Amino acid sequence: MACALWTSVTALAVSDWQVAAPKLFGVLLGLSFAYLISVDTPSGGWVHLLWLGLAIGMTSLIAVAALFLAEWPQRKLLPLDGLYTVLPTGPRVVDHGGRIGGIGPNQIGGSLALLVPLTLALSLNRTETRRIVCTVAALVLVFALAVLLLTQSRSAYVGAMVGQALVGWWWLRQRAWFRRQPWARMAMQATVSLVVAGLLAAMVFTWLAPLDSTTDTLKGRLTIWSLSILLIGEHLYTGVGPGHFSLVLKSTFPQVSSSIAPHVPHAHNLILQTFLDLGLAAAILLCALIAVALRGLITVTKAAGDGARQLLAIGLVGSLAAFFVYGLTDTIAPGARGGLPFWLMLGLALACGRLARRHRHVA
Repeated sequence: MACALWTSVTALAVSDWQVAAPKLFGVLLGLSFAYLISVDTPSGGWVHLLWLGLAIGMTSLIAVAALFLAEWPQRKLLPLDGLYTVLPTGPRVVDHGGRIGGIGPNQIGGSLALLVPLTLALSLNRTETRRIVCTVAALVLVFALAVLLLTQSRSAYVGAMVGQALVGWWWLRQRAWFRRQPWARMAMQATVSLVVAGLLAAMVFTWLAPLDSTTDTLKGRLTIWSLSILLIGEHLYTGVGPGHFSLVLKSTFPQVSSSIAPHVPHAHNLILQTFLDLGLAAAILLCALIAVALRGLITVTKAAGDGARQLLAIGLVGSLAAFFVYGLTDTIAPGARGGLPFWLMLGLALACGRLARRHRHVA
């Protein structure tokens, strides 16, 4: 509630309400969803239902919508240009600084990176979930990963891999046969290390490639981050206003269009973007709320007894970790439409920790 109230201070920085109103509404709506889910969740059954809705419903909805609404990239990591030509082409309704196009693939990648660890956790849950639900979750996971592959979002690739690795490693550690086989642990660690090394090498190669110093290169990102830090210093308490990053960046640093890209929609970093959109106080409050949620989830994963709730908790930890890793080099702004899964997952994480505390007090 304190974070929501601070938006009135954030509104002082708004100069264009046509741009700011949807973003501000998105922040307030997301906080409202998180609050309602965390406070009004009456039982573990509702938590499990929300798990199903996010892992299967939301994930499949975003993956299907991406096939019709995404503006697919040119070759970055993989030679998929021929495949993009046979994908369906839907309406182009997103304003990219005066150019109408589709939803950015990095935004789709960030949403899917957030959701796939939770979907993986559901597909592994054999305690309270019917086998058919686990099978459907596994199919949705495969479909979502295929769409994620199409986005060629390097940040989303790494984030999704980290989140799923956390879920998979926790699940394997609970298996008695895995604990008895040291060679299995060594093989798993070697496999994950090789995949991470290969992916990081590919990312470094493409980030250092001469792509006219656009936002897709390391040089472009470093420039955006340094300018974003300067903007935070100038607008420390109110932020620049929700949705105003591109406008303020161009007005404060006119040379940005020629040196980086004609349109820079956000700061390409979750922490910087949160400070810029919400201001210092709201950003700190939101970080504190996330920390409380993670603390509750970690407590649930260490508790004995309810394997389904533990798996849900580690799935949420993996999803939030994936989103934060993705947010190191890219971002979905707090009030953006693609950020709705984050708010729902934050509310579910708070509800999961709250139910665990309630059961502990009853016991």
